[in-house]
This record gives sequence, C-alpha cells and structure tokens, in this order.
Amino acid sequence: MTNTLISFAVKPVSQAELCGVAYDRFCADEELVAIPVVDKGMPVGLLKRVDFLSKLADRFGRPLFEAKPVSVLMDPNPVIVEDTFTLDILNKMMVEDESALRDGFIITENSFYKGIGTAAELLKANMARAEERMMALELAQMKAESAAQAKARFLANMSHELRTPLNAIIGFSELIMGKPKEEANSADVRGYIQDIHHSGKHLLGVINSILDMSKLEAGAFQLSEDYYSPDEISDQVMRIMEGMAWTKKISLTSSGFNNKDELLIDIQVFRQAVINLVSNAIKFSPDNATVRLEYNILPNSGVKISVIDNGPGMDPESLNKVMEPFVQVESGHNRRFEGSGLGLSLVKAFAEAHGGYFELKSRMGKGTKASIILPPHRCSHENVVTLAL
Repeated sequence: MTNTLISFAVKPVSQAELCGVAYDRFCADEELVAIPVVDKGMPVGLLKRVDFLSKLADRFGRPLFEAKPVSVLMDPNPVIVEDTFTLDILNKMMVEDESALRDGFIITENSFYKGIGTAAELLKANMARAEERMMALELAQMKAESAAQAKARFLANMSHELRTPLNAIIGFSELIMGKPKEEANSADVRGYIQDIHHSGKHLLGVINSILDMSKLEAGAFQLSEDYYSPDEISDQVMRIMEGMAWTKKISLTSSGFNNKDELLIDIQVFRQAVINLVSNAIKFSPDNATVRLEYNILPNSGVKISVIDNGPGMDPESLNKVMEPFVQVESGHNRRFEGSGLGLSLVKAFAEAHGGYFELKSRMGKGTKASIILPPHRCSHENVVTLAL
C-alpha cells in the first residue's frame, strides 16, 4: 500500500491532550474524520469524529469531558494498517471491521504513525486498480486479437509459400515423365530437374523456419556450440547468397572479418540467422544495389555482425511490425515479396539464444542496418580494434 491511501496529514495528539482541544479541532475542520493518539511516535488510540462529538455535544458532555485527557474517549483498539499491506489485505480488514470505513484507520510505517486512511481514499485506490486491470485486460485482448490476425495472415501466406514450390515440383515432374526415353538426357529435362531441386530446397527452408519457431515457442530449442572463425562464417554466407545477389545484379561485399578471432556459436543456427538478414537485404534492395556484410569488435569485447543495404528502408511503424512472428509489412494481394514472415523473429530468437540481441535500424529512403550482437564471453580476439557503440 502507498501514500495514496492517506487522505491528508493529520497531526496526532498525545494521551494527555485535553478533550476540549480535540473538540475545537473537529469543529474547525469538517473533513477531519479522526485524530490519532500516539505515544513516542506509535499509535495507541483513535479519536473518532462521530463518537467523540456525540459525547461532547450532549448538554452535560462538554462540561464533563473537555478538561479530561483524550485517553478517556479514544478507541484504544483502532484498525492499524502497515504501509506495506496490499490492497487485498486492507479490503479484507475493512470487511472484518466495517466501522473503520466510517471512522477512518491509522496507517503506520515500521509501527510508527504515518497518517490517516479513509473510506474515500480506499475507494479511489480500488477504482484505480480496477481501471488498471481493465486496461490490462483490454491490452491483452488486443494483443491476442493481433496475434490471431497475424497467424491467420501467416497461414494465408503459407498457402502460397507451400503451394508454389509444390506445384512446380509436380508440374516439372509430370513434364519429365511425359518425355520420351530418348529425350531423358536433354537440356530441357536437366533444366526441369534443377527447377525441382530449387523448389524442393525452398520448400524445405519454409518448413524448417516453421519447425524452428515451434521449437523456440515450446522451449525445446538447444544450441550445439563450438568455436568458429568469423572469416569462415562470412565465406559460407557469401557463397550461399551469391546466386540470389547475382539475379538482381546486387554487389555483395564483406568487411572486417578475420581468421584470428573465434566465436563460440551454433554454426548452423548462427549462419542461418545471417543468411536470413542477407536474404532480406537482397530481396528488398533495388537492382544494381549494394549489400554489405560487416564485422566489428565492440568496446566491451563483444561482437557486432551487421548486414547493411541501401534499399527503400522502413518507417518506425513498419520497423516494429517486422519484428513480430508471422507478420509481414505487406500482406494479401499487396505482397510483392515471398516469405513466411518468420525471418527476423527467428534472427532475434537465435541471437537471444546465444545470450546476445538483435538490433534493427532503418530510415525511409536511406536503407536498413540489421545487426546481431554477441556478448564478450562468446568472443575471443587477437589484435583487438574496437568499434565505438
């Protein structure tokens, strides 16, 4: 519980204070619900407005009590609430002693008097909490609806992503089967086989992405770690992606990678994360653009591996959207690019599985920089040259 339950600062009185003085205070302040009685800073009683005034308002009451100490009219067993009590505990106490709602209750801090609480302030606190819970429920509902819509879009996208390569595989297979035996080694047939191979690999990649996300969500994802040089990672990624870059006449370059450092990583997982970033950069860059793969050592001896493009970039809203699983900035009939919508969310999850994090920066018309940052314990360096954060 916090100070929000203290209606106002009420100056306490000692047990020796005269009832006449307390009576004058009640008469001068119509909002004064109660006056605490303390001894050495600790509450020992409570002067309750209704009970106190009713006794002194009697014809013989004031002459009888005004010169006597307040100890004769105080409630020696008031409801006392520590400021660490939760609202639920306080509500339960009020149910057990309803008079405290009418007469007020004492709030203490480490058993020392702190203030007076009232029914009005308690009601405000309960209403504020109810409002917070309502807002939290509305937010949870919005997130659930957003997730449901994202998954619905994902399934719609998957219908296209899975059917396209499957139709290609079936179609080219039927073409091969329809060819006479003497044409089995023709250039056309070999081209069909290459198309089947390409479609099969694409289909496998989509399915692997779905399986990886399922494992991550189920908490069943495990790393198989060993030491690898950054150079090795760069070479593998460049070789794998050069074909995709060539089709758009994109210049794919790398810088900063060396064979002296060592990174403790799951090579298959980490390589896939970098490939996802390079693939995105190529996909969304215009023809004849440049995509750069960059390796830098940070001041804390961690490592940043970045993929930088000079494509169209993204606005802040799109930047937030693409980080969510199953979400693509473009969907439905407006989609110009293939993809499951899992790429960046998988990169983020893979980076976090290595104890690092994923960073995405972009500006409209200025391109995008996507970076995986690994912590120092996953990196060993020789001849360290650091990059300022």
